[in-house]
Amino acid sequence: MENNLQSPKKKEKLSFNQILSFVAFIGIGCIAIALILTLIFENNVNVSNVFRTIGEVIAYLISIFLAFFWVKTHPHKAWLICYVIFVVTIVVLYILTVI
Repeated sequence: MENNLQSPKKKEKLSFNQILSFVAFIGIGCIAIALILTLIFENNVNVSNVFRTIGEVIAYLISIFLAFFWVKTHPHKAWLICYVIFVVTIVVLYILTVI
């Protein structure tokens, strides 16, 4: 008979989903902070813009990353071509709007 109270707990390894979920959590936290700071400092939005940008970048990266794995499971070349076009468009236009 096992005694659950005395058995040592196994150390859990971080899974890919746990890490991705944590990064998403950080991203939504940054977006929430940016929105709050925008309301508090109506005229000075420099600090909120920093948090907004970080949150957006995290959101874009997670979306791009997850979309890659979806495309990887669908062998048709059209999916890959569309994916590359979408990612390049997002990266180029985002860089142009930030600068």
